[in-house]
Amino acid sequence: MRSHVELVHEKDLIWHTAELPRGEGRARQQNLSYDEEDGSGSFKIYFETEWGRPAGYHNADTEWYVINGKVRLGEIDFGPGGYWRAPAGLSVPAMKVAADTEILLFREYDDWGFSVSESDKSDFISKGNNTVSTEPGSLTIHHTAQMDFVGNLPERGLTQQFLTKKDLFYDWEQGDHRKGFRTFICHAPAGWADERLMHHPVWEEAYCIDGTMTYNYGPISPGAYFWRPSLVKHGSFLADNETGTTWIFRVDGELINWVTHEVGFEVLGRAENYDPADPLEAPVIAGIPTRSKSIGPWDGYGR
Repeated sequence: MRSHVELVHEKDLIWHTAELPRGEGRARQQNLSYDEEDGSGSFKIYFETEWGRPAGYHNADTEWYVINGKVRLGEIDFGPGGYWRAPAGLSVPAMKVAADTEILLFREYDDWGFSVSESDKSDFISKGNNTVSTEPGSLTIHHTAQMDFVGNLPERGLTQQFLTKKDLFYDWEQGDHRKGFRTFICHAPAGWADERLMHHPVWEEAYCIDGTMTYNYGPISPGAYFWRPSLVKHGSFLADNETGTTWIFRVDGELINWVTHEVGFEVLGRAENYDPADPLEAPVIAGIPTRSKSIGPWDGYGR
């Protein structure tokens, strides 16, 4: 399981050498979130020079989203907004990336391993596997700049008014859509707001592509990111009045909004070793004075 990341901005993250084996060229990455148990992770990668890699297949289900620059996969060219996904074991064509290109890279259920393959040697290599379903996987390709946003974002029992989306990938076990991995782009128009406190039965991650938003965890601008485990309550939201905001989202199942109304917080307790009405004792927390010992000896009351 990845650690809960909420909220972080890429400006505050450290650069590392990119985990892109078998490639030629220089690239570095920022770890947005990472699972130390199986190697799953989400990364921003910057290509300092031209970079290339021969055809082969990944250990993990792998997704690329181009923030800016140029990526060539086989005979297909991707510019800003370009997206492709390859399930683990699927043979993908040779790649070339232009210098100064920035991408988001997502991988699930395995590490950065990549094996060079000159030809399709087995069904596993030629077809790949999917994250959830048992059906053979295939290469998914989108040029999102050429896609239209689709009407209201549907939710079970609710309709999130005015949110629009571009579906990039959806994988589910036949007959059980609750298991479906999903990647999509979501846009909240200028002035959109939702004050509800909500949580979901699935983990959820997102990276801000464009625009700004005010959020209860802090202000959001392009480069902001979170990875949130299931059942963590969050909200409210207010999109910028001029630009709105656009995100790329990933979830590991059906995105259901469970909403909590009449929210309230109350802390109750009985003071045992201090008088909360005494201003000199008010800073004491759980019987431990907040005063530094370097100022002088304690008298037992934080004075």
